[in-house]
Amino acid sequence: MGAIFAMEFERLFRRPFAWYALALATATMAAFFLFNLLRYDVRYAQLRDAGVTAEILVRYFGSAALVTLVLMPFVTMQTLAADRRDGLLRFLFSTPLSSAAIVGGKLAAVLSLAAALWLVMGLMPLTLAWGAPIDLGVYAMNLLGLALFMLLHVCVGLMTSALTGQPALAAVLALLVSLMLWLAAIVQQLDREATLLGALSTMARLRGFALGVFNLADLAYFAVGALVCAVIAVWAVEGQRRFD
Repeated sequence: MGAIFAMEFERLFRRPFAWYALALATATMAAFFLFNLLRYDVRYAQLRDAGVTAEILVRYFGSAALVTLVLMPFVTMQTLAADRRDGLLRFLFSTPLSSAAIVGGKLAAVLSLAAALWLVMGLMPLTLAWGAPIDLGVYAMNLLGLALFMLLHVCVGLMTSALTGQPALAAVLALLVSLMLWLAAIVQQLDREATLLGALSTMARLRGFALGVFNLADLAYFAVGALVCAVIAVWAVEGQRRFD
């Protein structure tokens, strides 16, 4: 697994796309942050009762989740799909590495890029503490929620990459799955009886973290969802090992 991680990590950060993704995400989040600051300044009389935490910090992390949702499918699309297309997986099958080790090594490498993105996103709103009173508990819970959200979507992207040999198709499938999970809360609002959709919505599961509330059910949702996607990815790789 360590060898796979080292190989994938080097390949991932050697490609310009990883650095483009980090730069684009940083620029986008800086724009969102600046917009929220200007909005609060212009509408200070109306927003001061709500406070900086609710009107800037929480809104910022909501934007960070959307950027993550859109970006992760493109970060993960080549992890397994490109190897399957190019025949590299068959070479890996000739080594003593198990399917779980292959998937785990690639997952760890992509998570390292996600961690760098999480760090950049997380440090930016912390600058508010220099000149405004922010709720550090809410900030910490939003950081935790964003980390879990990233973990789930990295695993979703890895799963779709394992299920196809075309990176572009893997990205499209991951984006569709991510959007369906995100928008399930809206469907649930339109149909109050669709409680299952509301329970599966990543948007709904992030609300508690956004408000600074720790809910074990929300944490379990992201952890179990990530585990299920990772297991499906291992199953897909193992299927190719046995039948291709």
